[in-house]
Amino acid sequence: MLLELLDGGKVRGCCSPSTNSRGEQHPPQRCHGGGGDTVLHIAAKMGHAELAKAIRRLEPLLLTRQNSKGDTPVHCAARAGHHAIVTSFVSTRIVDEQVGEEHGRLLRVRNGVGNTALHEAAQNGHLEVVQAIMSVDPDSAAVVNQAGVSPLYMAAERGSSNIVRSLQWSEACSYEGPNGQTALHAAVLICYDITELILEQVPVFIKRGDATNNSTPLHYVLLDSDNSASYLRDKDGFAPIHVAASAGHLNIIAELLQHCPDCMELINNQGRNFLHVAIMNKRLEIVKYVLESAVFIDLLNEPDNEGNTPLHLAVISRSRQITQILSSDGRVNTSIMNNKGHTPLDLASLASNWNWEIALRMYKIVIELINHGSRLSPQRLDLITCCLQKNQEAEINQYRAFANNLIIVAVLIATVTFAAAFTLPGGYKGDSSSNAGSAILANRAAFKAFLVSDSLAMISSISVAIILLRTGSLDHDIRLYSLITAMKLLWVALGGMFVAFATGVYVAVVSNCKWLAILVAVMICSIPLGAWMTAYWPNSDFLSLVKMNIIQENDTPITDLDYRWYNKQVAIRRRLAGIADFHTP
Repeated sequence: MLLELLDGGKVRGCCSPSTNSRGEQHPPQRCHGGGGDTVLHIAAKMGHAELAKAIRRLEPLLLTRQNSKGDTPVHCAARAGHHAIVTSFVSTRIVDEQVGEEHGRLLRVRNGVGNTALHEAAQNGHLEVVQAIMSVDPDSAAVVNQAGVSPLYMAAERGSSNIVRSLQWSEACSYEGPNGQTALHAAVLICYDITELILEQVPVFIKRGDATNNSTPLHYVLLDSDNSASYLRDKDGFAPIHVAASAGHLNIIAELLQHCPDCMELINNQGRNFLHVAIMNKRLEIVKYVLESAVFIDLLNEPDNEGNTPLHLAVISRSRQITQILSSDGRVNTSIMNNKGHTPLDLASLASNWNWEIALRMYKIVIELINHGSRLSPQRLDLITCCLQKNQEAEINQYRAFANNLIIVAVLIATVTFAAAFTLPGGYKGDSSSNAGSAILANRAAFKAFLVSDSLAMISSISVAIILLRTGSLDHDIRLYSLITAMKLLWVALGGMFVAFATGVYVAVVSNCKWLAILVAVMICSIPLGAWMTAYWPNSDFLSLVKMNIIQENDTPITDLDYRWYNKQVAIRRRLAGIADFHTP
């Protein structure tokens, strides 16, 4: 009888007190349908606005009554999309003594899964209901359910852009989703407009990963919607995994391989897989990731179109750390040859064509390779020895010419700084007192700085001259280390000389014109900084790499340092064969 009256929307019959078999009357809130629904629940579900209003006026306690699922009548009306009923429930802020709650707080009541009425409206795409609730309690957009899902996430998942806009009216609006996701994770797979709306408000979400595997929204749009995107390539043959390896994004590589394991076999136009690309860009973490997993064992000795394996490319990129961890792995072939017949040790010996600092770095790489069993390509011992003897004198002459230039500069600095020590700025005291002959400005801080820097410059320059005497040694290692040390000390001497000149001018002029003294000092001190930046600017390293590529393409014969390494390898082979080691002159 009750359901028939409700189905017909009859107010009087439903709102009249009911009578049981004993003749006792009960108010309408005592009348329950299936699942614990009251008459107000049923009226809200069926959309009878007038009936719902009448029941609410008669029995306000029914507004807070929850059925077996935890739903209030507001939940039922919001889920069904009956905005007129929801509006009547929440439009007034009457505080009923029996209810004891404001209607604004009534909207925060959660059902069995933690959903509020706003969750139900957003999940089912009822825009007018969402607007009605937001007009009364905009902060309810900040509430998340038991799964950590916000109303806006539900709207984004459904593709309801208008509801997303309405929810964004609230400054407290939450974008949270399940498992650490945000609404952007759902939006990128559903609707471009919603993606734009979210990024306009919170652009940082594009970099935020979820709690499961730290996947960003970019991963979802690339992988979850269409796995074929992982195999797309640009004009150079670069797939997404190559780009990720080049940029050093290990988490993206792991995500790509999780969804598309065969991505690891993709090669670009140079025949290089993602490990090759990572090594050329010196991405150490990616190399470690590959070495730690047995899945990538086939990549460790995989050649590119030129026959260069990962170890070859580590040498070409001049990365000592990558060379070390690759050569120390027993699965890596340290003596494999490329298409030109060069082993990694052969390529490392080409360092003689670069500047001295890079040559020293490559020397350390060569030591790493030799220590882990790398060999030179097969050569006749008599030809190697002949080459060593022919080029030994030319190599020594090159070192001596460079050393002579450094000695000239060092001697000039020593001469200037020695003279400056006895022609002090400000002069000497000439009276007949006990201080006669001492410096007039001796008590000033700038004068003390002048003496210290002048002395440092002179000592450093003399040390350079002494060290460079060792460049005549027949031992290649001694010559190389002597030149490197001398160059560093020469920079110290030059810096000391400039500081001495600047402080000398400052202490002599500051008493008459302070701004001029400061200007001159700054100008002088900036000269060595500019010279250093010019000499060691990163472009020089890039030019060295270009030079290396030219050498590789032209197959330039190995010289200088190569012969030293060949000589060492010959000595090792002779020892292993029981032959007496020969001495390099």
